[in-house]
Amino acid sequence: MKCLICQAASNTVHAAEDWSEIACSAGCGRYRVSANLVAKMKFRNEFFDIERTRRWLKMSRNDDPVPLISTYDYNVSLLHRDTEERSVIAPRRARQSLTSD
Repeated sequence: MKCLICQAASNTVHAAEDWSEIACSAGCGRYRVSANLVAKMKFRNEFFDIERTRRWLKMSRNDDPVPLISTYDYNVSLLHRDTEERSVIAPRRARQSLTSD
């Protein structure tokens, strides 16, 4: 499996209905992520901001050795890439008419 944050090879330590626990040896460490957040991100083709998320995980480990990233944390802590960053990485195609004039 790939790390949900940095896309490096990782291991799923535990999977439940509500969340999955991931162990990434490429720098993200061990964390849990809510199933709702994963579904939302896949639907919207969103990705984590690697550096912001790693900083958030480091701070969160003061309270919980295996922090849970929820939809709330993702939105409030801006763990996602900015719209401008995403457009540079994967520009959206303009919709074109299927009929010609």
